Amino acid sequence: MHLTKWTQIFKLKNSFVLVFLWIQILLILLTVIFYKQTVLLLQNSEELANAVIIEGVYDKVDEVQKLSDAVAIATSKNTSLINAISKSDRDLIRPIADNIWKDIKPLGFSQLQFIYKPEKSPDWKIFYRAQSPEKFNDSVENRPNINKVNSTKSIVSGLSQGSTGYGFRSALPLFLDSKHIGTLESGYELGHELLSRFVKSYGGNWAIYNLARGSGSIDDRALIQSIGDSKEKFFKNLMPEEYVIKSAKAGVPLAELDESSNVKILYIPVKNFQGDYSILLKFVGSTDYFSALSKIKNNAILICLLGFLLSSGIILLLYRMITLPIKGLVIETERIKNFELDDAIKIPAKLEELKGLVEAMNAMKIGLRSFKKYIPAELVQQLIRKGEEIDASGERQRLTIFFSDIADFSSISEKLTPNELSSQISEYLTEMTSIILKHGGTVDKYIGDSIMAFWGAPNKTLDHATQACLAAIECNARLKILAQEWSNQGRPAFRTRIGLNTGDVVVGNIGSDQRLSYTAMGDPVNLASRLEGLNKEYSTSIIISQSVLNELPDDFVYRLLDIVVVKGKSEPVPIYELVSRKGDVTGSDAEFFEMFSKAVNSYLEKDWDKATFRFEKLLGLRPDDQACKIFIERCREYKDNPPGHDWGGEYVFLHK
Repeated sequence: MHLTKWTQIFKLKNSFVLVFLWIQILLILLTVIFYKQTVLLLQNSEELANAVIIEGVYDKVDEVQKLSDAVAIATSKNTSLINAISKSDRDLIRPIADNIWKDIKPLGFSQLQFIYKPEKSPDWKIFYRAQSPEKFNDSVENRPNINKVNSTKSIVSGLSQGSTGYGFRSALPLFLDSKHIGTLESGYELGHELLSRFVKSYGGNWAIYNLARGSGSIDDRALIQSIGDSKEKFFKNLMPEEYVIKSAKAGVPLAELDESSNVKILYIPVKNFQGDYSILLKFVGSTDYFSALSKIKNNAILICLLGFLLSSGIILLLYRMITLPIKGLVIETERIKNFELDDAIKIPAKLEELKGLVEAMNAMKIGLRSFKKYIPAELVQQLIRKGEEIDASGERQRLTIFFSDIADFSSISEKLTPNELSSQISEYLTEMTSIILKHGGTVDKYIGDSIMAFWGAPNKTLDHATQACLAAIECNARLKILAQEWSNQGRPAFRTRIGLNTGDVVVGNIGSDQRLSYTAMGDPVNLASRLEGLNKEYSTSIIISQSVLNELPDDFVYRLLDIVVVKGKSEPVPIYELVSRKGDVTGSDAEFFEMFSKAVNSYLEKDWDKATFRFEKLLGLRPDDQACKIFIERCREYKDNPPGHDWGGEYVFLHK
């Protein structure tokens, strides 16, 4: 009685109520997910925009430093200037330096000066300043960059501090007849000119803060320079917060959002020529982040409310329209289960989904009627999706064909009872088939212990060769695990041989009106079968053809195994052993395959002695490598009986 009461809850009416509640819960969850994902995208967009600005700032800093370097280097090559400095004649240097200064000052340069060491003076001093010709002879002994130039006799480039402040300076030694006669220093303004470049590219407000206050001769301001329409609002002559300074001195840019001002703030540290972060660029610009965030919130709430209203109406309508059609569909489902497939389903249904369901069930009946002609009834359900009766047909397509076979299966089967053999072969085929289907393959047929499969039909794929190779590698790996498990259980281990070939074949529904089979036919199919058999000759597991290799990405490890003419063919075919994916091969394996490739090249060049030497060396590393043994035997044979001039490395197999 209690059970009866509980079953009443699951009547159709109550089910609709539960569905309605679940829809509301789901709607709320989806809205929350939508909101969070949209906010995340918005944040990512903001971070990307910030990263673009930060990267652009560093690019412009590099740009002005390179400009300073270029000016310094070009100036140092002025022979008239060098001669004037060597004579310590300011009147002689003045017109030359002034002309250079006239050209570079509009570019944003704040400094062009020349340094020398007067006779009987222990210090290096300013010889001439193009920006301030009246000031000279002051010592530069406290200038680290100048001291470094004079000690290393090489250019020193980067942000540095002088008597007038910071600048992107380039200092380099001047020589005359290999004698160090002085030092040249050019400097790009670290101030309005640089910030103007940033405003032009990114807008907003910009400022420069001094992270090395109190050092040198410049004043002790925290705020070196600022620019922008609202600079007084955002920039004060105060050091930034301690966490900002700490991050800046570590060279890590920071980004912040200020909802009260609706702006974003970037802190971008810049290091000096000594590698220390000594200045901090601050950017304050408007952002749409908060307005966009508000819109997202409003849209999420609106979506939730609309979803509630719409789902309420839809659930009510569905409840009224679904009951009778469902009862009819239940009856028809029972008839289909019993394979009563002759009559069409005629159920009046106003709901579009139910109309689709009725049409789908009618299509299912048609499909079942068609596929019962050549597929056992228990497999027909796999083919219901077609929705039309199938006739014999075929088309030419480029596929990758897969053949596999269990090595020494005949001798293994003789040691097992029929039940044991059936159980183990069933387990093996199930595992291999699962892997083939996982990689999008179509299993054509089982021939005893053999499997024929192909990729590229009925669902066309561009990477059918890649997927076939991945399946082959995984089958081989899985079988090794199974073999260990079987050995532990006292059962014989299986070792599979796989052949893969890509080519144009005829694929489709082949057979009679009474029985059809979806299969592939053609020479590429036969070659795939031959390649599977060749594994026995070389004691390999997977052999692929050149046509397969041509379609593979550079993700696999393989080796050229031979060039063969298989039985029934006249054209030579390069064949390769497929080993693994690149990430799964060890260094020693990679070295072995590279050495093997060189040995094969010697073989193809008819250098029998070198080839024999290399293969014997390889055989010493891997005594069980059958390919090396085969090539050694051939080299010895060909040395005594050389092949013809038209020989291209091919070997003719007279058996399958």
